Amino acid sequence: MRFQLLISSLLACTAAAAPLQSRDIITAETLISDIKGIDDGVNALTASIKVYNGGLIGEVPIGADIAAIHIANRKGYVDANLRATPFNAADSTAIVEYTASSVGVDIPASVDVLKAKYDVFENQKVVILAGLKLLKDDHDTFSAALVSKITADKANGYAAVAVIDDALQSAIDLYSA
Repeated sequence: MRFQLLISSLLACTAAAAPLQSRDIITAETLISDIKGIDDGVNALTASIKVYNGGLIGEVPIGADIAAIHIANRKGYVDANLRATPFNAADSTAIVEYTASSVGVDIPASVDVLKAKYDVFENQKVVILAGLKLLKDDHDTFSAALVSKITADKANGYAAVAVIDDALQSAIDLYSA
């Protein structure tokens, strides 16, 4: 009986001394790091596309780069969805600015390299198209999750999303023909 009273008293004191506070474990820095992971993958993919001159062996790095981008994107998607509260204005702006200046530049540039090498990839159109569609779906879902947590600079956020979306869609259109 005394043991139960002691435990109850300790629990009551602990609960009173430590009020519950909601804390987001997912920060703006977490999501910027996730976006950096995607951007690093995109830059590796661009380099792989530039040196590709045909053949199955040469496709391996491209497939690995697409897989790395997919994994980084899914991590970002999960992190954005785990964020319990919207970001404040400063964090929102930091995320938007980083997105626009990194993947907002590098994804369209990578797509331009891929489109310029259409003749080299013509026999792999089905594989390239599957990769593009995967990355577009990843982009759409991560962007939607992230934009839903942004409270400031939304117009620039939507503009960055549109630049990436338009680039990916243009490559999908080309490789669908």
